[in-house]
Amino acid sequence: MKPLISFIITYHDEPETFLQTCLDSIRALPLREGEGEVIIVDDGSDVPFSSLFHERGDFMVFRQEQAGLSAARNTGLSHASGRYIQFVDADDCLIPSAYEVVLNQVRSEQADVVMFWETKTNRHWREKLIPWINICGKRCSVNKEEWTGSSFLQNSNLRAAAWGYAFRREALGDLRFCPGLLHEDELFTPLLFLRADTLVDLRVKAYFYRQHSGTITSSKSSVKIQRRLNDIHCIISKLKSYNNPLLERRVRQLTVDYLQKAWTQTHSIGELYRRCRELRTEGLLPLPLKCYSLRYLLASFLFRFCL
Repeated sequence: MKPLISFIITYHDEPETFLQTCLDSIRALPLREGEGEVIIVDDGSDVPFSSLFHERGDFMVFRQEQAGLSAARNTGLSHASGRYIQFVDADDCLIPSAYEVVLNQVRSEQADVVMFWETKTNRHWREKLIPWINICGKRCSVNKEEWTGSSFLQNSNLRAAAWGYAFRREALGDLRFCPGLLHEDELFTPLLFLRADTLVDLRVKAYFYRQHSGTITSSKSSVKIQRRLNDIHCIISKLKSYNNPLLERRVRQLTVDYLQKAWTQTHSIGELYRRCRELRTEGLLPLPLKCYSLRYLLASFLFRFCL
């Protein structure tokens, strides 16, 4: 019998204490026998994590030459047998008390994608961080919204992180992460949502996102900043190339994110102008004035009339 859900943990030289916390958070979930499998993909760590982790034998480990997060996730997908997939980064963890709500939704198997929220609160993962559990521990009703993937893309602002939702493996089809790209979630997630007939957005904070220095996406190296910006531009162009009106909202919002990063990470008006000129040549500017969010509206006005 297939497991209900496969947890795919991608690992590359993170502190072992982070990985231990990540594994403990999954072990603390109220999973029934045979419901879960845990897959760790070690993406070419310089020092593989300790063999002590293998003593319990409750997870599988696959090691590969360093190829990046996209390739590591694709490796995990190739070995996963669960009906649903949940990605977890090794330096993050799930919040068991909240993720139980996600599990209950997944058990009903009535949604292709089950979304949830994250917290960056620096507290121990065992603490109950969400308001739907009262002081007596009695669960209240959980706020949720139900969509199709297409209607969500048209009418809501996307949280693209691939760890921010569990999804039915069958909905994936032949879709995989694009190797070599940074910010690969920004390409994968909207394409996955296009394939989702049913999507449930749960208003629970079920994932702890750990903020720390040392990652490639936080590096202040000018070379890495340029690579990050170029990769976002590449993703925008790829999404636009689908010529799908359902992706227009995401393309526009990602364009605003891209230009904002071009300024905040380089502090160069020349760099910002250069990238604006490229976008105009590609037909991505000017941006339409839409009320997707206050930030988008202000930015689209600025780029239309001031740049």
